[in-house]
Amino acid sequence: MKTVFDNITKAVPVIRVNNRDLNLAFYKETLGLKVISEENALAMLGSKSAKTRMDTRLILEESPSMRTRAVNGVKKLRKIVIESPEFTEGFEATSPEGDVFEIVPIQSDSLDIKITEIQLNTSNIKNTLAFYVEGFGLTEKKNAVQLPFGKISYFEAQGPDLLANPEEVWDLEIIEFEVAPEVDLHQIASQLDDLGLDYYVDKKGKILTLTDGQNIEIWFVK
Repeated sequence: MKTVFDNITKAVPVIRVNNRDLNLAFYKETLGLKVISEENALAMLGSKSAKTRMDTRLILEESPSMRTRAVNGVKKLRKIVIESPEFTEGFEATSPEGDVFEIVPIQSDSLDIKITEIQLNTSNIKNTLAFYVEGFGLTEKKNAVQLPFGKISYFEAQGPDLLANPEEVWDLEIIEFEVAPEVDLHQIASQLDDLGLDYYVDKKGKILTLTDGQNIEIWFVK
């Protein structure tokens, strides 16, 4: 199972929000991001040097209050840490939707941003980590799993919506992992069969989706 994560080229968080325009102002003006494109309910964001959808580093999905609501209590998303070339000093900022971001000045000549850590709240760290450790053979250290892009870290918390359906609340909805072209997602799917995990894979083997231990959608895409 290690193959799919060894061949990840990037991770793109997809965050469900209420008012896209209000949130986009925050992401652009406070975090220094650029809107690459907007398609229906989605807004693709990246660094100011971004040119195409391939440069997407973060996605917002607008979901009005007629069918989605605010999280009761603690959100699944605790914090996203971003290395950025736009700032010389680090800081934390909270979006209009209550999502926390930590900006760290990038330690290279790169003009691109880099998500180095996704921090998540969970009511059961052991069970949530089992998705990666037992399901995919990754190593856990200090309640975190290390991936090629950085790490996913878990923090103990309590809240009524920590297992909520991602379509019902304004919170982290999806972590989209981009994998190398040579990865056979149908082969990965057959391994998931052996583990008894529910998933979807398209006929062309371009996308594989499943749900982690706290109802966050995990997508592997080419």
